[in-house]
Amino acid sequence: MGKRLPELLAPAGNYESFLGAVAAGADAVYLAGTKYGARAYADNFTEEEILMAVSYAHVFGRKVYLTVNTLLKDEELRELPAYLEPYAAAGLDGVIVQDLGALLVIREHFPRLALHVSTQMSLTGEAGAELLKELGAVRIVPARELSLEEIRRIKEKTGLEIETFIHGAMCYSYSGQCLFSSILGGRSGNRGRCAQPCRLPFRMENGGECYPLSMKDMCTVSVLPALIEAGIDSFKIEGRMKKPEYAAGVTAVYRKYLDLYLKKGKEHYRVEKEDMEMLASLYIRSSMQEGYYFKQNGKEMITWDSPSYNGCDETLLEQIRHRYLDAPLKQKITMQAGFSAGENAWLVLQTTDREGRLHRARVEGMLAEEARRQPVSADNIKNALLKLGNTPFTAGEEDLEVYADGAFFYPLKALNELRRAGVAALLKTFSEKAASEKALEKTAFRPKEVLAAAGAPRFDGQERSFLRVLVSSREQLQALLESQARPDILYLESGLAETKEQIRLLRQERDAAGQTYRIFLALPYVVRSKDRPRLEKLLPAIKEADGVLVRNLETYAWLRGVSYRGETALDEGIYCFNGKTLDFWEPRVSCICRPYELNRKEWNRLSAGRGVKTGYARREEVVYGRLPLMVSANCAALTFGRCKKADGRKERPAGQIVMLKDRMGKTFPVITDCGSCCNVLYNSLPLSLHETVAEGPSCDIRLAFTVETGQETEEVLGFFDGLLRGERPAVPYREYTRGHEKRGVE
Repeated sequence: MGKRLPELLAPAGNYESFLGAVAAGADAVYLAGTKYGARAYADNFTEEEILMAVSYAHVFGRKVYLTVNTLLKDEELRELPAYLEPYAAAGLDGVIVQDLGALLVIREHFPRLALHVSTQMSLTGEAGAELLKELGAVRIVPARELSLEEIRRIKEKTGLEIETFIHGAMCYSYSGQCLFSSILGGRSGNRGRCAQPCRLPFRMENGGECYPLSMKDMCTVSVLPALIEAGIDSFKIEGRMKKPEYAAGVTAVYRKYLDLYLKKGKEHYRVEKEDMEMLASLYIRSSMQEGYYFKQNGKEMITWDSPSYNGCDETLLEQIRHRYLDAPLKQKITMQAGFSAGENAWLVLQTTDREGRLHRARVEGMLAEEARRQPVSADNIKNALLKLGNTPFTAGEEDLEVYADGAFFYPLKALNELRRAGVAALLKTFSEKAASEKALEKTAFRPKEVLAAAGAPRFDGQERSFLRVLVSSREQLQALLESQARPDILYLESGLAETKEQIRLLRQERDAAGQTYRIFLALPYVVRSKDRPRLEKLLPAIKEADGVLVRNLETYAWLRGVSYRGETALDEGIYCFNGKTLDFWEPRVSCICRPYELNRKEWNRLSAGRGVKTGYARREEVVYGRLPLMVSANCAALTFGRCKKADGRKERPAGQIVMLKDRMGKTFPVITDCGSCCNVLYNSLPLSLHETVAEGPSCDIRLAFTVETGQETEEVLGFFDGLLRGERPAVPYREYTRGHEKRGVE
């Protein structure tokens, strides 16, 4: 039938989970060490345990992937090569990466180590995937929000390996585009410490409490044939924070049905009720759903009443433990040992792998001595050499041959050392085989470029800071035109000007108001294949504008594909956490925005020494505005029955604002982008770094207006204009946050 099964990839939060997942049928396991993992509160693995796991997996033809899926600061990035060195030498099969700087460093130091791009990078299309392929990625884990058709398209267009989630917890936000936990409590999801505030209750206006930001857990076992036939290369189970019984039990069910598909095909594929009940009994929130593969969004995807995990059946957990955790896989080996007084003892270990290839290792020990008193007995030798314990191997007395030339003495300690050396040598043959099969060769990075326009303003240490203003409504724009503030750059949300004629009209209004700012279109937070027609329609306006504000990798890559040559400013969501990432973007864009999660000292340290020469990208930071905490494919308006698209109207409705109130009475505005069917949830309070501005800004500053009225916009503009002119006006808002200006994130 020519069927090909995807890899079944299981989670492991500790070594016991790893053993259970392998015993249950995982083809590969992903895990984290003591650093760089996106699950900082899992048990995670010591260096010794990772090395043991790699060796153990290779004995059974399985693979191990290490997560380095957090944003890395400079000092962490410097330590990354030394951290990875022993694992790469042991034959580690791949590294899962979020940070662009980390990807570049790993590519440079370990060109044969497979690079997998984490879902935390929020990849949504083939353009961004193709760019990362040029940088050396061999596999991508796209955003979980993509449909099966979008995933199929990425596979067909790029040829990259595709890994997708098939089971487990779901984030409400596009992974990597969430600051909710970070801003509210200082625990950054981008740094592996998410506190999951999305699982808390909220209410809308006068409604009762519910959980509109908490997704039901994913379960796709009933639709596996469709996912297999889409060409996905790896099926990933979420859950490194969960118990070993979860990893083993869920893996076992999916292993069963992958094999069933291979044996009987789609026509005879049926999921037994008992197996669905088993999955529902293993740490599932509320009820299960199939994710976004066949559905764009909907209330039925939400744990409306409670996000708590269902209880687990203790009898089931005990059965799983007995079957998979108490009896890890063992590989049968044969052993031969030789002892002769006055000569070095020797030991040979042999086995065949699952492809039938022979693995053989021979080691020598210390000299055997003449037996002056009591010679070593055959039982002593057998007991010592067959004590394989926590190794992947097993052997019985029938598998051991001992060649002894006369009576001799050999210490028990030396026998144990001989056995350990033999096991290590045999394990090495499996790692060497795995390493030899990694054929990835280092290639120079020569992507097509998106260059800043000729003469575009670049940073010069002698130049003043620019004022940049982002507006989201016509009312805010009118307030800007009538204000005394004189911005240098206007970031205009793209929905406010979608044709080049509208851009020209805006220039006329600007000139009539005596303003001189240049117009940049702020492009959508998320761009997917379904958004391509909208972008293509917008392209004349993009080219008519003076520049663009880019918020995701897919948009940047799409722009280079249409040979865009205007100015490109990066928003904070394209994270520049370290110097390596800055080095990548410097020649490609005209402005780089400070990430919200870097404090001032870190940002200044990162930017030190840059900008001394003309030609470096300018630096920018948001000094006023509500921070975008979550960007979601699920729609709050639809969840609460307020969606304007759901009534069947053909025209694209304007964005809506839905207000969510938490248990503390804080109100969070959610703005819908109906053109992209995307929601942005903003913080309850605006960020305000007016004290920093009063001291004299060291880079360009941005005022970002989202839900402000025209009057509020006018007041804020006047306030910051006064600060920039050396005045000390009264702050026009009572409450605000300084974000991570001082504290930063761990």
